[in-house]
Amino acid sequence: MAPASAVSSDNEKIPVLIQFKNKPDAQLVKANGGSIKYEYDIVPAIAAELPQKAIDALSKNPNVELIEQDGIAQITGETIPWGIDRVNAPDTQALGFDGNGIKVAIIDTGVDYTHPDLAANYLGGYDYVNGDNNPMDDNSHGTHVAGTILGIDNEIGVLGVAPNTGFYALKAADSTGYCSYSDIIASINWAVNNNADVITMSLGGSYSSTLKAACDNAYASGVVVVAAAGNTGGSVIYPAGFDSVIAVAATDSSNNRASWSSYGPQVELSAPGVSIYSTMPGSSYGYKSGTSMATPHVTGVVALLLNTDVSGTNLDLDKDGKWDPAEVRARLQSTATDLGATGKDDYYGYGLVNAYAAVSNLGQAPATEEPATDPATETPVTDPATETPASDVVSMHFSELAVDTTYTVKANKHVFAYATATATVVDADGNPVSGATVSGDWSGLVSGSVSAVTNSNGEATFQSSQLKNPLGNFIFTLSGVTLNGYVYDSSQDCDLTASAAFTVSLK
Repeated sequence: MAPASAVSSDNEKIPVLIQFKNKPDAQLVKANGGSIKYEYDIVPAIAAELPQKAIDALSKNPNVELIEQDGIAQITGETIPWGIDRVNAPDTQALGFDGNGIKVAIIDTGVDYTHPDLAANYLGGYDYVNGDNNPMDDNSHGTHVAGTILGIDNEIGVLGVAPNTGFYALKAADSTGYCSYSDIIASINWAVNNNADVITMSLGGSYSSTLKAACDNAYASGVVVVAAAGNTGGSVIYPAGFDSVIAVAATDSSNNRASWSSYGPQVELSAPGVSIYSTMPGSSYGYKSGTSMATPHVTGVVALLLNTDVSGTNLDLDKDGKWDPAEVRARLQSTATDLGATGKDDYYGYGLVNAYAAVSNLGQAPATEEPATDPATETPVTDPATETPASDVVSMHFSELAVDTTYTVKANKHVFAYATATATVVDADGNPVSGATVSGDWSGLVSGSVSAVTNSNGEATFQSSQLKNPLGNFIFTLSGVTLNGYVYDSSQDCDLTASAAFTVSLK
């Protein structure tokens, strides 16, 4: 995505995303000759078209956080459904879990919601490409994704992972498969405002601070976000690369990584993505391959897990009686079928998503009972046969926290910088703890509460939003860590606050 300053004509209007420090100021944008496309409420930002001179002027406004050019993403599927069995969806459905009552927002090329395998589950949507309420698919990609998630059990066509799941169709990509980041963000905004439980995006492109903020805020509002890792055979694309998003890699029928499946530490789960048979526009069916096809398998499993009752179990970490995104991720990670190198790796993540394992043996939390007492002394009586020795308790703590900064120079006059915080979690013996959910807060030059899951090295990483010409400190403070089966021992923690000063400036 080219920076706004790379455009040569001062009169040409450039599509940009404007992040504000507080409330978006539409009048300010209009006063500078801007044509507003969207004003979001999931993130304090406005999508607009502005002349270069106006961009330069607004960049200096104290109320503007940053301005970046509206990016272009692309659907990741190619041409070419055994996958439903591979993730154990039919066995899970036999237990009575089929996605009933769960709402999935499919952000894609639209969906043929009249398809006989999809029509009964359609809840509505919006077409951001054409600006109307008819998100009909004119490409086939989004319809194929929908069939894998929720193809109806109607004895025709295909069976989806979660066949009773309701879906919203949000058309952000046009007939060629390309979409602007502004339309993707608008779709995320719509999904959150319409109470979607899951957002799935089989698309992606380069890094965008505004898109990251939208995904982070959707996640913080309680929505599970799933996206395709990419088909480049290289680094994970965005939005899958953001900490708030489940990045999905693709496997073939032999459980091997597809050669074109993108890889890296952001990969969280794997799923079938080669020669997947699913719904196509016009009541038809066909094959496609890609991480785009792997992603809906994971999305469907999320819907099945959300169908279960987490209240009263050890998995309800915050004891609020419902599945939260971090709890969903922890469960899918711990029940995935390990592939590749032992433990989490860059190619398969935690492994192949496993629906049956995810919904089985959730484990009720032990009932709280008054201990028996000795009538003579009125002191509690402990049964040695049932008492858990203290040595069986597994503790974990933070062993290290570091903050580093990264920057680039644009047009020889602007510095764009962001910070990355890395926290390391280990057990009492100093061994790395993977799959733990770490939470923390940014302060100083940026602000916001975030969470991430530790990798096989026990590391959780957090990337701040990108700032233009910053001067000051990026500060990160850890607030806690949770993992089923572990006790957090804060007495062994390192310093929970770290910072990095940023002083680079161009004269």
